[in-house]
Amino acid sequence: MEQKAFLTKVSMGVFRSILITIALLIIFSIIMAFKDVGTQFMSVYYVVATCLSVVYGAMYSAKKNNRNGWLVGILVAVLYMSSIYILSAVLFKNTSFGTTELLRLLIAILVGALSGMLGINI
Repeated sequence: MEQKAFLTKVSMGVFRSILITIALLIIFSIIMAFKDVGTQFMSVYYVVATCLSVVYGAMYSAKKNNRNGWLVGILVAVLYMSSIYILSAVLFKNTSFGTTELLRLLIAILVGALSGMLGINI
């Protein structure tokens, strides 16, 4: 029963992370409609959006779980990145996993662990 509650809290954090990502991508789409942005800005924006989404989801889940913040944060980050990868593979038929995706995953894991620890202490 305790594991089910733990996984429910983690999945709610992942769900909230995905909602934040959707909101940030809508904002970015509006910006792109009125202003021409370069590929470097787009790449930075995607990393920042990923980090902000993981921060929010990890802090939310860790606060609800009240222990093991680093583990909760890592789980939220890995499940979030897996969801984004699967969604991207289904929608865009892009199944490549290169150094960019690996670096983004490692950043998300680090941010998730730190945010989970922060979420416990807030």
